[in-house]
Amino acid sequence: MPTVLYHKVFVHLTLLLDYISYVYNNLFCILFRQKPSKVHIPSEHYHPAVLITGTSVGIGRETALTLAKLGYTVFAGVRKNDDADDLTAVFKDCYNPKEGRLIPIILDVTNNEHIQNAYDQIQSIIGHEIPFVALINNAALVVYLPMEIASEDAFLHSFNTNYFSIVNLTKKFLPLLRQSGGRVINLGSVAAWESSAVMGIYAATKAAVRAMTKIWRVETKEMGVHFSLIEPGVIISRLNEQTTYNFRNFESFSSLTHYYSSLQESDSKVIVEYEKMYKAIAKCSENFRVSPTEIATDAILHALTAPYPKNTYYVGLDAKTFAFVNWLLGDRFLETVQSKVVSFISKS
Repeated sequence: MPTVLYHKVFVHLTLLLDYISYVYNNLFCILFRQKPSKVHIPSEHYHPAVLITGTSVGIGRETALTLAKLGYTVFAGVRKNDDADDLTAVFKDCYNPKEGRLIPIILDVTNNEHIQNAYDQIQSIIGHEIPFVALINNAALVVYLPMEIASEDAFLHSFNTNYFSIVNLTKKFLPLLRQSGGRVINLGSVAAWESSAVMGIYAATKAAVRAMTKIWRVETKEMGVHFSLIEPGVIISRLNEQTTYNFRNFESFSSLTHYYSSLQESDSKVIVEYEKMYKAIAKCSENFRVSPTEIATDAILHALTAPYPKNTYYVGLDAKTFAFVNWLLGDRFLETVQSKVVSFISKS
């Protein structure tokens, strides 16, 4: 199937399944008389503010541009001045009839001083016509390494970026969200509950995000703040392109020596086995269809604007398929299939 046609079919089918789930979610909430969340929709003189982290590439970038064009005041977290300039230039060329704003903020989510500076900058701009209504935690670090040979630093850096940054940002901005009846939207991953070999560190961080989102939602339920979790499958982004490149160019596995625990010479056979596994995953990734970014943006938009936002959004046909098969047949079935596939490719 031609790429363009596949893209259109994929998007429309995915959105159709999403809208069916949105209708079911609304009917469920109405049937059980759940209180709707407060909705903040931009208008000519009303431009509610949101903070999005990790907007240099992928889902974060697409979401920042989309929300700004819809009339929101978007504070877009980036790590570099070059990324801020690029995002500003792109938005200037966008059609912006609702007079939304896009304001880049230099924000390393692992740096508490950056978080405080972002809070101060947002506090200086928001007000009655610009309430702060959403925190969208998108920034993430992807480290693909076998668990046994990954160093402690690899785990710490991943959890600092993917988990503790969300904790610190949410603690900082939750008082503002309580005032507005706002929302927190966390970007998780299907890897939180259906992962594969060499994805252990990343999957562990996203599993922690999944648990945290649920508990925080329960704890703030009566405070007017709603927490949603977006769990995409494989989404198009520069980050995924770089990951695939690293898989295909196997030298990157050997070059990441600062991630490795010290191994004895007697463990050389173990390294060989991990190398085979890594190469097998690389071959699988070459033929894997990735989902377009806009389906994730659509889920985020629903979580931001719906009176009854879903608790969890499975984004992409791969995520929906894994969720259904996992529910129907259990994780043992999927793990068996994965191990058979990896073993077959390793031997081929």
